[in-house]
Amino acid sequence: MNTSNSTPPGPWYKQPWLWFILAPIIAVVIYGTFFLYLSIVTHDGIVKDDMYKVARGHFVDKSQSQAAKELGVEGSLALDNETGDLMLHFKSAQTDKPAYLNLSIVHPTHQQYDQIILLKQVPGTSAFTGSLKNSLKGKRYLILEDDSASWNLRAEIHPPYDQNSIELKPANL
Repeated sequence: MNTSNSTPPGPWYKQPWLWFILAPIIAVVIYGTFFLYLSIVTHDGIVKDDMYKVARGHFVDKSQSQAAKELGVEGSLALDNETGDLMLHFKSAQTDKPAYLNLSIVHPTHQQYDQIILLKQVPGTSAFTGSLKNSLKGKRYLILEDDSASWNLRAEIHPPYDQNSIELKPANL
């Protein structure tokens, strides 16, 4: 008895087991190409800090923090994230206070979320005021410096930002 009722198998590209094996490989190639393209065309920006690479190590420049410590410079910043108001109470051993201070609010990873705010002195006081450009979300680094950038104060802040008083001091040396 001859069993000639069996149908011949279809072409190779119509076999389900083949596509079961090839589908993950094709998906990896497509996703890999997409993520390679994305990593090439996007730019993360520069993370702002006083750090630079020296040979195989990193060097952190603490001269501005040391200058702030020698001048006795400190500050207390009141931040209202809802209204965007900033009030800095500035302390210094120097008799002449600067008319303006620069406050950099730096995002840890994305330069596009950084803000540089000019704080103006309230006449007759040691207070400075300014306004946020955008409300803050997430962790931030604060860097306060004078116009000549001869000294700076630093702080790290975390949400929530509801009427907190943030102490700005020279970085630990």
